[in-house]
Amino acid sequence: MSNEVVRQFFKNYLLIREEGFDSFIREQSKLFSPDLITIASDTRGTFTYYGIEGFFEGMVAWSKYFFVSGQSFHEYLEKAPTHVLVRMHGELKLLEPIHGTNVSKEDQHDWTQEFELSGNLITKVTVRLSFQSPDKSRS
Repeated sequence: MSNEVVRQFFKNYLLIREEGFDSFIREQSKLFSPDLITIASDTRGTFTYYGIEGFFEGMVAWSKYFFVSGQSFHEYLEKAPTHVLVRMHGELKLLEPIHGTNVSKEDQHDWTQEFELSGNLITKVTVRLSFQSPDKSRS
């Protein structure tokens, strides 16, 4: 079974459509340590955000460039009480073209989210997104 805090983290994203962003922020914040560290690494570079507000700042900045196109799902690669690694699956729309296109199909990128937890709170989130060259897509 996957870590329940991380499962709730992903489930809370449904609140954005169902109840609005304020509800999402309120519920997601309950899962975070006040000392949360968020790291996002992608084509723009690596960015570090501090605290609960920093998570949402990073999320908004990331989603200006990369956003889920349609359905997505996640696969738990590592599951432990204090560490969870999740591979994200789905197509991404891109603000700026990568390899000549504004859409990255599932096999054209590698997207993971890694969580560190302590006392049933998320203390660190690391989001990594890299893109495969067109001739080296994963199968």
